[in-house]
Parts: sequence; structure tokens; C-alpha cells
Amino acid sequence: MFLVALRRVLCRDGFAVLKGLRVMKTTAVERRAELLCLYTGLPWQSARRRVEAAAPGSELIPLPDADQLLLEAGVMAALAWRRVTTVHSWGIEYVDPRTDRLLIRFEADPVERRDPAQTQVLDLAEVLLPRADEYGGIQGVPGARTHVEGGQVVLRLLDSSASVTLLGVDPDEWLRAVDIQDRQTGLCGMTPCHRDLPGGWHAAERVYRRVGRGGAAVSAWLASGLLRRVGLIRTLGVPLGVTGWLGHRECGGGERWIIDPVFAEGHGAAGHRRLMALLAAPGWGLPVAVVDEDCNCRLPPGCSDQCTTVSAGLAGWPGVLEVRAIQRRGERLEWFRDHQPVLYAARQQRVLSVPAWVDRWLERGGAPAAGAPVGAGSGLD
Repeated sequence: MFLVALRRVLCRDGFAVLKGLRVMKTTAVERRAELLCLYTGLPWQSARRRVEAAAPGSELIPLPDADQLLLEAGVMAALAWRRVTTVHSWGIEYVDPRTDRLLIRFEADPVERRDPAQTQVLDLAEVLLPRADEYGGIQGVPGARTHVEGGQVVLRLLDSSASVTLLGVDPDEWLRAVDIQDRQTGLCGMTPCHRDLPGGWHAAERVYRRVGRGGAAVSAWLASGLLRRVGLIRTLGVPLGVTGWLGHRECGGGERWIIDPVFAEGHGAAGHRRLMALLAAPGWGLPVAVVDEDCNCRLPPGCSDQCTTVSAGLAGWPGVLEVRAIQRRGERLEWFRDHQPVLYAARQQRVLSVPAWVDRWLERGGAPAAGAPVGAGSGLD
């Protein structure tokens, strides 16, 4: 008999709801496109075109080369603690990961934000471009330089082909923001490396040229991998915010990345365990395995709302990821609804609906069903 179903598909500015009779099972192309949407936040049509153009079975979120990893790790570190109000996680609508580059679509400034004068572009110009302090420390991404190419702002790493394209950023607004931040940081004694040496490495940046430098470099795969899978944060529930930072250096090498997504109307333990399973799924996630979990979902509202999961890189992948999933409930959730109603409503539209077939896929370890052809799949919820 016919199966009546509703299917939600992620789109660039939220999601579209497709209604009707499901007379066919999902194809391999549809399933791969839906996973790409879940992981990256890409609009459905863009994800489908990417899948159709790719070879069957190929990785759609590839591991880039060493220079691209370093650039993306630097960008992730710069974006990890945004100081502006955003609707999406880290202000990113979606990412489009390629082998040799990364495209990041940043959202427009939300109507309801803490400081109307502090815009997305001003914040990006401050945190991405490298500036040296009087002690030789660097703020921003060492070796990064921006160029306007084809009407887009492109961040490039010196002496390499690595690049990150900043979609959604108007070039003229960007150039104005860079000038403003150069003047303001200059008053604090900061030297703009990107302006003093646009085509070469500033003395304060040179220490960062060594690819094998410290734990941050050997853990670049982890920071880059998180950035390339930013859409997964929204599988937890209504996103209220997310911050991240580098913790201590691990004894076995590499560094510990900590992220703390805050969300509402989630799925409890099933939600954060699904997130970790997606982050570790073969062919889609990262080479990590869960080594510790502290789940407090069973506790009533008002007690601890944080569930912490620690994942370590597999052999040959130094680094540790600690995810502190924080679910706001009861009075703590009411604060968001009462004090930021417009922003909360906008964030509700950013929730990713995870189809039931994805959970079944994860239960099989992210592998096709035994004995089933590649194109066979279950209907979506």
C-alpha cells in the first residue's frame, strides 16, 4: 500500500516541507545528498548536484592537504568564540567542502542582537586577519591574506594554494571593515601583518610557517574536520549558541578541542549520542572513537543540563574532542523565549530533522544494509 509521509529537507535559509505520497524508496543519491545536508548545512539542491557530480561511493567531505588543513584549523580557532549574536552555529549557514578549498556561507546580521553596531563583517575582519602585538603574539590566522576575486572575498594562505571563500560577505563592506579594524587595533599597539607585508610573512608570523609546529598543527585535522561538519550541531535541537576553544595539550600529542553547543527542545541522550555517532561515521565523520561519557539527561530541569562526551583520535590521529552538549529546559529556556523572542523564533527554523533511516544507518555502523543493493533504502520520516 502507499505510504503517506512528510519529508523535511534542509534549505539555505531554513527548511522546506515536502508533502505527498511516497511511492518509491529513497535512492542512493537522495540518501547521500541528505547526509551531506545534515553534515554541512548545504541547501538541498546544491547537495544533490554535488552528489550527482561525484563518483559513486566517493567521499563528499574529503580530507584536504596539509596547507589547507592548517588554514581551516586557523579559521576554526578564530571563529570558535564569536563575539556577535548569530542564529546559526558560529554564524555559518553552511559550508561547501572541497579537496583543495572550503567555501563558508556566513549569515546576515540578525535583527535582534546584543550590539547593533557590532556586525558580522566587522567581527570577521578582526578575528581572521593576522595582527601582531608588541610581544610578538599573533591575533588572527597567521599567514592569511584576503583578496577580492570574482566579486567574492577569498582568504588565502601565503606560499600555498589553500583558500577559504567567505560567501555572504560583500567585498566593499569587507574592505571598509578591514580599514576600521586596522585603525582600532592599531590604537591598541597591534601591527597589521596583512597590510605591512601583503605578499610575505611578517616576522611574528614566521614561527607559524613550520607545518610540524606543536600540537595545534598535528591536530589541524580535528579543527578542520569540525568546520567541515558544522551542520551537525543543529541535529541536537533548537540551537541557542555554541562556543569552542583549545584546551590543554594531550600527553600523546595533539591538543584537546572543546565545544559546548547550547540547545533547546532536543532529544536527550539519543540526541547527543546521535551527534557523536555522526561525527564518527565511516566515510562521513572523523577518525575518532568515544572514550568517556557523562550523561545527565535523566536529571530533572534545574539540575545539571550538561552531558559531556570525550572522543579521542584513532591511531595516527593525535587529538581529543570534548563535546559539552547543554540542553536548556524549564526556567532557563524561558529566559531565551522571553528576552529574545525574534531570535529564538529564527533559531527554531534552523533545526535539522534527522530522518529515521539515518538512525538505522548509524546502528549498522554507517554501512549499507547487509545484502541490500547500494540504491536500496528505507522511506524517510
